[in-house]
Amino acid sequence: MSNSGDKNPWLLSSVNIPIPGIKDVDMVLGELSASTVSTNRNYAAFQLSLERGKNLDVAQAGQTAIYYIGGICCLLPEVTDDVLEGFRLKGGRVRIVRVPESDDVAMPHQNKANALFGWLVTMLYKNTNEDISNMVSDPDFKAPFDAAGFDPRGEGEDEVLSLFSHPKHVLCYWGYAQLGRIKESILKGILNHTKDSGSFGDVCSYVAKALSWKHMTGFYNVYKTLVLSDSPVLRFHGLANEIENLHRAVKADPGDGSKYHLVDRSMFPMLIAVSEQIMRTAGDVNFRPSGSRLSEVDYHVAMHRNQLADAVKAHVMQFLNVRRQSDED
Repeated sequence: MSNSGDKNPWLLSSVNIPIPGIKDVDMVLGELSASTVSTNRNYAAFQLSLERGKNLDVAQAGQTAIYYIGGICCLLPEVTDDVLEGFRLKGGRVRIVRVPESDDVAMPHQNKANALFGWLVTMLYKNTNEDISNMVSDPDFKAPFDAAGFDPRGEGEDEVLSLFSHPKHVLCYWGYAQLGRIKESILKGILNHTKDSGSFGDVCSYVAKALSWKHMTGFYNVYKTLVLSDSPVLRFHGLANEIENLHRAVKADPGDGSKYHLVDRSMFPMLIAVSEQIMRTAGDVNFRPSGSRLSEVDYHVAMHRNQLADAVKAHVMQFLNVRRQSDED
C-alpha cells in the first residue's frame, strides 16, 4: 500500500476490507487451558507475539496480523481452535511456536499486557473509518489502560500506544478477524471472563461494555443466558425467525452504527422475554411451570432448564381445561 500523495496516510477506507491470502505463518502460544491464563508462560507468549509483530516490515503484514491475533489467544486460550479453523478455511498453514515450560520465564508487566490485550480486542471491532494515528486521545483505546490499572506515561512508555506501524498491518488484522467464527468466539470468550477477579477481568468487563451497542440490553441478556449456555431454546423450530435474526446480530460489527437495528428488541422479542424470565427466576431452584395458565415464555424457560416434560404436561392440562370449559358452555 503506497502512502504517496495521501493527506493522511493513516485514514483507512471503510469499504470492502481485503482479506489477504495466508501462506505458511507462525503463531506464538503459551498454555492451552483457559484456566491457566495467568501463568508466566501465557504472558510471556503474549509479549513475544507483540514483539515479533511490531518488528516486521510492511511486506510481512499478514504475519504481523497472525502474531497479534495469536496474542489474543495467549490470554484467551479457549478461542484458539476457532482462530486456527478460521485460518484453515482460508487455506493457511500455521506453525505453532510454543514458549518453553520453565520456571525461569520472566513475567511481563501483567497490567500492561492486559491493557494491550483489551486494546487489541477493541481494535478487532473498530470501524475501519477511524484515524488510528490519534489512538492516545481516542477514549476507546485509552480506556483499556485505565481499566487494567496501567498508565503508560507513568511507566515511561512511548507516547504512541499503537502497535501497528503501517495501515496495511491494520487491514490485514481486520481482514483475518473476519474469517470463520473468530470475532464471534473472541466476543464469547470476553463475556466469559467478565466475572474474573483482578486486572484481566476488569479489562474484559470494560471491553464487553465498550462493544455494546446503544439500547442492546435485550440482545446482551439473550447472549448471556441462551447463547453462552447453548440453550435448546435456540434449536426450537417455532422460533426460527428470531433465531435467524439473532445469528445476524451476533455476526454484525458493534462498531458499525448502520447495524443498530439488528439488536432492536423487535428482532427477537420472545427470546428476550425468555432470557429476562430466566434471569428473574435464577435464584428459584425449585421453579416449575404452572399448569393453571402456562405462557409461551414459561414454556421456553422450562425448555431451557431441561424441564420440558413438565412444560408439555402443563400445556396438555391447560388445553384440556380450555376444552372442558368450552364444552360446559
